[in-house]
Amino acid sequence: MEVAKMVLKHRAAAITLASALTAAIGALDYFTGQECQVVALYLLPVSLVAWVAGRKLGMVFCLLSACTWLAAEAGIGGIHARQSSLLWNALMFLTVFLMVALLLSALHDVMNSLERRVRLRTSQLREEMTRRHDADLARLRAERLAQVGAMAAQMAHEVRNPMGSISLNLDLLACEVIELARAMPSSLPHDQEEALSLVDQIRSEVERVEKVMQDYLGFARLPKVVPTPQALHPFLDEKLALLLPELGAAHVRMVKTYDPTLHTVNIDVVQLWQVLLNLALNARDAMPQGGVLSVTTLQEEDRSLIQLSDTGCGIRPEDLSQIFTPFFTTKARGTGLGLALAQQIIAEHDGELTCHSILGEGTTFTIALPRVREVATSSLKVRASGSAQTFTPCSTPPHDHEIHPSPAC
Repeated sequence: MEVAKMVLKHRAAAITLASALTAAIGALDYFTGQECQVVALYLLPVSLVAWVAGRKLGMVFCLLSACTWLAAEAGIGGIHARQSSLLWNALMFLTVFLMVALLLSALHDVMNSLERRVRLRTSQLREEMTRRHDADLARLRAERLAQVGAMAAQMAHEVRNPMGSISLNLDLLACEVIELARAMPSSLPHDQEEALSLVDQIRSEVERVEKVMQDYLGFARLPKVVPTPQALHPFLDEKLALLLPELGAAHVRMVKTYDPTLHTVNIDVVQLWQVLLNLALNARDAMPQGGVLSVTTLQEEDRSLIQLSDTGCGIRPEDLSQIFTPFFTTKARGTGLGLALAQQIIAEHDGELTCHSILGEGTTFTIALPRVREVATSSLKVRASGSAQTFTPCSTPPHDHEIHPSPAC
């Protein structure tokens, strides 16, 4: 069975086998003489070649088979009254062989065409199923976001005031501890330090609860994104400079590589900075021993790309498909809303946020934004001359350079 499959898939093997069959049938025809007619066996190599190798080689083997039969008949002599009858029979056999070869090759072409159509249709159906699956996930995500909004509003009402009261009372408690230590000098110093340490721990946990509440509220009450044309590279330079002290403290080096053909993008500077800040801080956390954070811009035919790559620990393959799911996190103190919020902001820009990660090597997040055509760029340059609020492309620093955090940070 395996040999048959190999022969039917490889032209060279089919031609070799057909040649051997033709020679064997010719020899059999010669040695059996007129007593045993084996002319129908010549259809075996003809059919094999026509099916596997195509119409042209099939016709060649038709001629070869007819000539082989003619040679065998001429070699053994025969009962043919005239020499012309022998040639006529060879011509008739050739005609039959050609008809069989043409029919088989045509059938094979039809089957190949049907197979291609089935594969194409199957691929289309898979894509349609994938789109529907993504649509279902988006609908479920939207429903969960609506639930988060209701939960956030409820939590803000029920928890914010008590948290404020707790924070205020913690400050009062710390003052009382200090006053008590002054009023009772005979008490041990470490008692005061221990009491203040406990107060600080409680305050830290209260601040963590408030941070979680802020994340929930920010995710549920995302302001409407209002994109405007902005020069991308000056915007990145200004905002990323704010991260240098924090990155320097974590021994993370920033490398920026700008595409000189990319000038303008339609962005909401406040919202996009929130996305970049989230991605940069995630990259810092992924490199606890230090590393390199690369910020790259690329201009494609219909998209403008911003890529943030780190040399950290990477993301496990089983987690990669869930990183944009609300509430999914691998951090001990994470809320699982940062990347979901970032994806929502980029979607509001009519863009796409994707992630590629290799475990143990690093992670790359790519922000793809719709390209701004040159007409928009020209109008931006005109406006930039009279407005201090708009970043101008002419102030873009040299491309492909490194920025090292200050050692003093």
